Amino acid sequence: MNRARGCRDRDRRGAVAAAGGLVGALVVLVLGACGGGTTGTGGADVAARMQYAGIARDLVYVTDVDGFDLAVQSVGVSGDEGMSAAYVSPAGTVLLRTSRAAGGQAPACAQLEDDGVGASCEVVADGVHVLLEGDGVDAATLRAAGAAVRPARDGELATLFSELPTPPEGEPVERGDLPGGDGAPDNDPGPGG
Repeated sequence: MNRARGCRDRDRRGAVAAAGGLVGALVVLVLGACGGGTTGTGGADVAARMQYAGIARDLVYVTDVDGFDLAVQSVGVSGDEGMSAAYVSPAGTVLLRTSRAAGGQAPACAQLEDDGVGASCEVVADGVHVLLEGDGVDAATLRAAGAAVRPARDGELATLFSELPTPPEGEPVERGDLPGGDGAPDNDPGPGG
């Protein structure tokens, strides 16, 4: 009888250990999934990232180019408040930059001529200047990218800005070793020289 009881106890302990292991694995999976959300995808988080980076919402434009993917890590500020993003493929790169001012001497994308690779062109939409620069791509690709330029939809912002740094929490640290005024150290010569 003791032998049968010992087997049952051992079976019970094994079942409890297995259940505990399963619960532990589930806890790790759930916490791991929660940990991945630290970058945040909510509207307030995206707005905070854009503000911290200095990107104006009305200057956020994207394009769609067949065979090219957005390199999310390339998305950032361009100039004072514009945005830049790179679209990459094995064939080359299309760099998109936005601003309120004209980009310079680039022709309109629709009028870009077939004269080699590495060209640039510009699209103006609602007062926003979108400069497209190609590296290893032909004029037809840039024309197609220019025709597809559009403002980013709200639902695209979380992915678009997922690699932007998050603003630090709390107030900035005040340094006590800097003088008032412009904050520059006082380099006046002291007594004796």
